[in-house]
Amino acid sequence: MKQLQEISDKQRIRSEMSVDRPIRVLVVDDDKSICQWLNAVLTAEGYECLAARSVEDAEPLLHERPVDLALLDIYIGQANGLEFLEKLKTLQPECKCVAMTAHATVETVARSVAGGALEYLSKPLLIDDLLALLRRLTGPRQTPSEELKVSFAPESAIVGRSAKMLEVYRAVARVAPSTASVLITGASGSGKELVARAIHAHSTRAEKPFTPINCGSFPETILESELFGHEKGAFTGADTSRSGLFEVTDGGTIFLDEISETSLSFQVKLLRVLQEQKVRRLGSNTFLPIDVRIVAATNKDLSALIRAGHFREDLYYRLSVVTIQLPSLEERTEDIPLLVKYFLERFNLRNRRHVTISEEAVRVLASMSWPGNVRELENLIERLAIFAATDEICAEEVRREWTRRNQAMPAPENSTASLPGKLQEMERQEILRILRESRGNKSLAARKLGIERKTLYEKARRLGIDLQSKET
Repeated sequence: MKQLQEISDKQRIRSEMSVDRPIRVLVVDDDKSICQWLNAVLTAEGYECLAARSVEDAEPLLHERPVDLALLDIYIGQANGLEFLEKLKTLQPECKCVAMTAHATVETVARSVAGGALEYLSKPLLIDDLLALLRRLTGPRQTPSEELKVSFAPESAIVGRSAKMLEVYRAVARVAPSTASVLITGASGSGKELVARAIHAHSTRAEKPFTPINCGSFPETILESELFGHEKGAFTGADTSRSGLFEVTDGGTIFLDEISETSLSFQVKLLRVLQEQKVRRLGSNTFLPIDVRIVAATNKDLSALIRAGHFREDLYYRLSVVTIQLPSLEERTEDIPLLVKYFLERFNLRNRRHVTISEEAVRVLASMSWPGNVRELENLIERLAIFAATDEICAEEVRREWTRRNQAMPAPENSTASLPGKLQEMERQEILRILRESRGNKSLAARKLGIERKTLYEKARRLGIDLQSKET
């Protein structure tokens, strides 16, 4: 009887979908104030709003009338909003779903996408972003594509809830279940390997090996031997045959970090492996079939290397079927408190300590420049925790450690310390002008100046330029 009733409800709801009426939005959130706020905002914008503060309250609404769009909190009291999402998609498959949470992680985004959510919002909600999303999703109705199938893994070490990190989470969630090659770009220390591991963990290859290799740390011949393997006698010292990492990782994912550091001759061989899904050991005439997904990463501009003749364009297009750009820490300073908390918790667990940090100290950290990105912040937090005078890290300790590190930092190779003061002032004014033109965007300013972002920070420190000032 229950199945017959559900079929009847679906038929009745489908017949009502064509009726000319306001767009109907279902809000499911256990927070009363959020339900009231969303009801007020949506009603004022001309939407019809249905609000429920529990799964039990929401389900009957789905039986009663058609819903065009659902705003669903992932954690609804003790209930799992993702399980309700599955029920919602069963009852009303044409309803577009948006997941919401104050605790955004790559895992929650991936699970939301896998469950049928088209978008993902991080709390606290911003009214402009919310309305822009609603306008985009409530256009012509479309049936979501086939649900993605992903394997779920333990929580990753990727930390952040900023808008830029949410974009990264969305990209990981979309690309992970596919077989596409992925190119991850971003500055050193921004977490490229963590993203690569997340892609693997949420793919159908999750139970197979994940093999990272730093291409820049091996000479060309050794890199080929490591990846492709070799036969006995292939070169001096090859006393036995050896399988390469492509063979060992069959069915899994290989992460090629610093792909920009490889030679053109190696790139030709890698391209052949990608095209033919076969590998030939050094010294062998036999090609072995492999099934390996490639995720590559670089902190350099591959387009510029292609123009300079240092990177093959055909390999670039093979590797960058999907490109994920990681933001620098400077571009997501709102994530610094979360990162500090995460690093301290990990330090305390590993060392059986109970070190905390003051709010003022966190504010000081958030106001500083981070040329070394997340890795630099992690190292600084660990040092502060080790040498903290008490069980709480204070702001003065942060400032003192930062000063010590800046003094220990070697001068940049292109330092102009020997130039006359007048020439230094000209350089200072030129950097300030470019920063103003770039509206404080340090990545853009560095590109316009023809230098790396790290060099820009070093110049700013030496020339007394405050990169955090709004006047720059």
